[in-house]
Amino acid sequence: MEAIAQATEAAGTTNTLACVSASSSSKTKSSGAIKPAYLIVGTDEGKIGAALSRLRARAEREGGPGALESFGAGDGPSDPEALIAAIPSMSLMAERRYLLADGAERWTAKQAAAVSAALDDLPPDLTVAVVAREAPPKLKAPRGLADAVMGAGGEVLRYDAPKARDLPPRLVAEAANRGFRLEPEAARMLVERMGEGTMRLVTEVERLSVWAGPNGEVTVEDLESMVVDTSEEATWALSDAIVVRDRARAVNAAERLSAQGEAITPIVYQAARRLRDAYLAASELERGAPPKEVESKLRMHPYAARMLVRSVRGGSAVGLRAATGAVADLEWWSRGGSEYPDDVALTLAVLRAAGAGAGASE
Repeated sequence: MEAIAQATEAAGTTNTLACVSASSSSKTKSSGAIKPAYLIVGTDEGKIGAALSRLRARAEREGGPGALESFGAGDGPSDPEALIAAIPSMSLMAERRYLLADGAERWTAKQAAAVSAALDDLPPDLTVAVVAREAPPKLKAPRGLADAVMGAGGEVLRYDAPKARDLPPRLVAEAANRGFRLEPEAARMLVERMGEGTMRLVTEVERLSVWAGPNGEVTVEDLESMVVDTSEEATWALSDAIVVRDRARAVNAAERLSAQGEAITPIVYQAARRLRDAYLAASELERGAPPKEVESKLRMHPYAARMLVRSVRGGSAVGLRAATGAVADLEWWSRGGSEYPDDVALTLAVLRAAGAGAGASE
C-alpha cells in the first residue's frame, strides 16, 4: 500500500499549488509501506491539509471511522499526555490504529521530550502522526522531535509554502490542471488581493474553474468584476472602525481577518495608512482649516476624502496618533517582539487602537 508521502504527492497531479514539493528526511525512496511514525511539518497549509486528508482516508479505509484518533486541531496545541497514554492501548476492531496529534508547534520542551521518549517503543500495529504548523520565527517544530520520529523508523515530511514570487506561476499551472486558462496578470492580482495563504488561493482557483468551465479563461477584467475581495473589505472596515473608535466593530473586523488567515503585515500597512490620513485631517481641522481645504490635501478619491473628514470632525488628533502607535506595536509583536499568537496580538492592538481613536481626549 502507498505511504502517506506518496499519496500526498499523487494529489499534486490535480492540485499543483497545494501540493508543492516536499522534502523528506529519508534519503531512500519509500518502500510504500506505512511507517510507524510521521512528523508532518512546515508552513504550507495546503500541502499539510492534503497529507492529513490522505491519512484520514487511509485510516477509515482500513479500520472504519474510529481507526484514527485525533488529539487537537489547528486552533491550539494538542494534549501530548493524552497522546502518550493512548500509545499502548489495543484495538479490538481495526488491524492498525492511527493517532494524530496536531499543534505540536505549541508544545513545551518538556512535553515534546515526553512524546519523543514514547516514540521509542511503539506497538507494531500503530502509526503516530504529529503535525507542527510552523510560522517562523515564533512557531517551530519542537527540538528533537524529528530525530525521535526517524529513530522510531518513521519519516519527516516537510512542506514549505512557496515564496510570494512563485505563487502566480503556480496558480497558472493549477488552473491548467483544472482545465481552464488563468492569465498571469490575473494570477498576480489574486495573490495581491487574497494574500499568500495557499489554502485560500486553492479554494479561489477551484471556484474560478467552475465559473470558467472546461477550456475557459479568466482575465484581469473578469476578476475585477467578480472576485469578492473579503480581505480588503474587512481591512477597510477595521481601519474605519479604529478611526471612529468603534471597538465592537473593530474587533468584529479583526476576527473576520483572523478567520480568513490574513497575514499581519498587509493589515498593519492598510490600518497605518488610514490612520495617517485621519491624523492629517484631524490636525488640519483642529488648526481651523475648512473641511473642503482638508479634503483637497488628502490623496484619495474626493468622496472618500469627504467621508474621512466627516468621520474625524470633533475627534482628537492626539488620540489618532496614539492609535497609530498601537498599530505600530502590532507590527513589532508580529515580528517576534512578543509571545502572542498573531490572532491574539491583532485583537489586543485593535482594542488599544480603537480605545484611543478619534473620539479620545487623552
